[in-house]
Amino acid sequence: MHRGQGVWKHGGLLVVGALLYTLAFPPYSVPGAAWIALTPLFLLLYTSSAKHAFLMGFLFGVLWCVGVGYWVYFPVTGSFSIPFPVNLLFILANYAFFAGLPAGVATLFSAVLLQRGTTWLRAFGIPALWVSGESLRAHSMFGVSWGILGYTQYQHPTLIQIADVTSVYGISFLLVLGSYTAAEIIQGDRVQGTLYRKAETSYVQRPKLRLQIPAPGHLQLSRSALVLFAVLLTVTLGYGTLRLRQYALPPDSPPLRVAMVQGNIPSEQRWHPAYYASTLLRYASVTMQGIVGTPPDLVVWPEFAVNFYLDKEQLLALQLGQFAQIANTALLVGAPRVEEAEAATHYYNSAYLFSATGQLAGIYDKMRLVPFAEYRPFALPRIVDHRPEFPTEFTAGGQATVFPLPKSTIGVTICYEIAFPAFSRRLAYNGAQVLVNISNDTWLSGIPAAVEQHFAMAVLRAVENKRYLIRTATAGVSSFIDPIGHVYQVSTAPEAVIQGEVFPVHEATVYTKYGDWFAGVCLVLSATTLIAARAKKTRTKAPA
Repeated sequence: MHRGQGVWKHGGLLVVGALLYTLAFPPYSVPGAAWIALTPLFLLLYTSSAKHAFLMGFLFGVLWCVGVGYWVYFPVTGSFSIPFPVNLLFILANYAFFAGLPAGVATLFSAVLLQRGTTWLRAFGIPALWVSGESLRAHSMFGVSWGILGYTQYQHPTLIQIADVTSVYGISFLLVLGSYTAAEIIQGDRVQGTLYRKAETSYVQRPKLRLQIPAPGHLQLSRSALVLFAVLLTVTLGYGTLRLRQYALPPDSPPLRVAMVQGNIPSEQRWHPAYYASTLLRYASVTMQGIVGTPPDLVVWPEFAVNFYLDKEQLLALQLGQFAQIANTALLVGAPRVEEAEAATHYYNSAYLFSATGQLAGIYDKMRLVPFAEYRPFALPRIVDHRPEFPTEFTAGGQATVFPLPKSTIGVTICYEIAFPAFSRRLAYNGAQVLVNISNDTWLSGIPAAVEQHFAMAVLRAVENKRYLIRTATAGVSSFIDPIGHVYQVSTAPEAVIQGEVFPVHEATVYTKYGDWFAGVCLVLSATTLIAARAKKTRTKAPA
């Protein structure tokens, strides 16, 4: 094949793989595409050099980011003062660092296993490598958990129950194994066809020979991969069926009645002192109109429902407490917080809980901040103005807070934190019987792909810890999610009060108890299989 033809072929396969990866995620939501999304990439690795393997993986990571996260351009353009085309280059640089580099490394090592590994080294090592890349991408150094392959299956409850053992990474492992198995089957057919043509040519040239086609090693590899994939898929579905049956029984604990409130505050009114009181009045009015009758046990207002410092605006904070007392309900409110010290002033993105008696019951400070929007990674130059009346640089909190309620305990995550399994898991481990996620999705408003992708992650957090999850968003998807991932009382309205019941759950799942043990096993497995593959090559080269 000519060099130019090879480049077009490789580029075409990368684009096909990125398209499949993109189609698997919302808003397209074609989950079947996720099972073969990596197959085109794997087909390129059987004969690729290390440099080309890394480059193809890097490009693949950037391409799927463009497909899945195309919408990033719009909030960046609207929120950051970056002119075109610098904003486009900024986004591509983020894609390259947060997705391209991890994908490039995983592809490089996958090529090593494909070219040197035995049947089982490949079948276990390649999915482990990709899971390791996903878990490292979600690590604090990268801090981007978006686009993890396992989220594509969030609408398939039987399949995703395995997440309460392995987290979302167990689903990713199975999906990557499916892509690898498909690649082995296709490659086996390729090799078989090549051998057939060679044998046929030899027979024509020497007709007295008996036409024989040797069974290539790739056929054995494809059979072994298919067997492993079938076994793991059967175990996963069997476990999921069992868990669904367990949670089909009605809960034996009394319900917690909850009202989620969306206040429809215009973006231009946020952070302006002139609108502090009117914003508070608006949310209070919408809430009271929506909870007429029996008061709920908990009212939840979203992230930054009020854009003033409750610890500084004592009169407004007192009014919030009085409102909770009058409504006879606990009130969870998203609001900023400021802490002044001699050395520096710290700003926090926080959640305040007022009890039904009007007392402040506790505060939670957001621990995982959004890169560039809430903090500057690696102390990079500031791209958004920061002012006390309009904070854009926050300090990360240091404690996972569990709030007590008369009927239950709740643990709160704020917006972006729902994308990281560890935060919800820590709350459940610390005793939270119900999970709450408050979010300000106005920066994603009008972009269905963004809000749906964000919501899909919340479904997995409920399943991982077998907890009911309350998600309240300003402009995204507000909903209740039960412990098996069933979504109910969904609202995307700009202004609404959504009422529903959740039940306290006391079960500690394997994931809740032991955290990201599966991701750790995948890291060890990746290193072990690579060392074994290298040792195999060394033995092959050793003199007889």
